[in-house]
Amino acid sequence: MIYILTGNGKGKTTSAIGMGLRAVGAGKKVFMVQFLKDGSSAENKIIKKIKKFQIRSFGRKGFFLPASTLQRYPRLKKIGVKPLSKKDFELAEAGFKLAKKILRDKACDLLILDEVNLAVHFGLIPKREFLNFLKENKKKLDIVLTGRYCPKDFFSVADLVTEFKEKKHYYRKGVKAKKGIEF
Repeated sequence: MIYILTGNGKGKTTSAIGMGLRAVGAGKKVFMVQFLKDGSSAENKIIKKIKKFQIRSFGRKGFFLPASTLQRYPRLKKIGVKPLSKKDFELAEAGFKLAKKILRDKACDLLILDEVNLAVHFGLIPKREFLNFLKENKKKLDIVLTGRYCPKDFFSVADLVTEFKEKKHYYRKGVKAKKGIEF
């Protein structure tokens, strides 16, 4: 099945990791491919200690957005957000290539593609190519897609779509991300 965890609310990656832990507890193998993340978060450290739960990250340290978004919202540059670069396209391509190999090799029972929705939204992975990948592999194993801005086209191939919706967030009060909670 294909599971989509999307929306602007907090908890998409955490929910996917919970699914992964449940799968490992049931004796299954899990592989998580992270897009737009450098692998330095606390969850990566603990996942690497779990025997049947593999994780690989394809991103640079920091937070990146398309240059057009940064032009519309210049305050984002002031808080350290940088524009996407050729390197981000290369990393996303490498992550997608790994996802294809995992499926081809049947290397797991559950494949989590963390932040892939955002990678597709930003154009780092071609939408049509990724949609074809989903259609071709839908019946081979369970696939979880996380990230904001999931293309509506993906909903038609999904078996479950959950939208996380923010009602209130402490970031709006200027509270910074907390280690062990957000990263």
